[in-house]
Amino acid sequence: MPLSRNKTIIEVLGKLGIMDKRGTGFLRIREAMKKWDLPQPEFEEKTGYFVIKFVNPAIQKIPEIDESKLNERQMKALEYIKVYGKITSMDYRKLCLVVKDTANRDLVDLIKKRIIKKEGIGRAVFYRLFNEADK
Repeated sequence: MPLSRNKTIIEVLGKLGIMDKRGTGFLRIREAMKKWDLPQPEFEEKTGYFVIKFVNPAIQKIPEIDESKLNERQMKALEYIKVYGKITSMDYRKLCLVVKDTANRDLVDLIKKRIIKKEGIGRAVFYRLFNEADK
């Protein structure tokens, strides 16, 4: 049985139907972070309160991008990467409604312009923003 710090809050949230799956929060957080390929949070108990620190994996210097040299699909893909941290060829094809060859040409062009970098191998290939640390 989970230990509750504030039984009154637990009772109110339970009656309102706001709280569900009591006692599984940490496990669900860890599973969600793993599912989305994000760093695991740090849990810390301090005197009188509890802290959960989430690390932002996207903290990096976003390169200056001359959008006049990009097509509309490429700009759309960069917005996607800024939100999700990475993009795959399949993501690109679905996002831009293009065939594989067009997606590959656009992605290779972005690599040549040093806007994105290719990571992974085989079916696990994905693309992230290129940053100064990649030089």
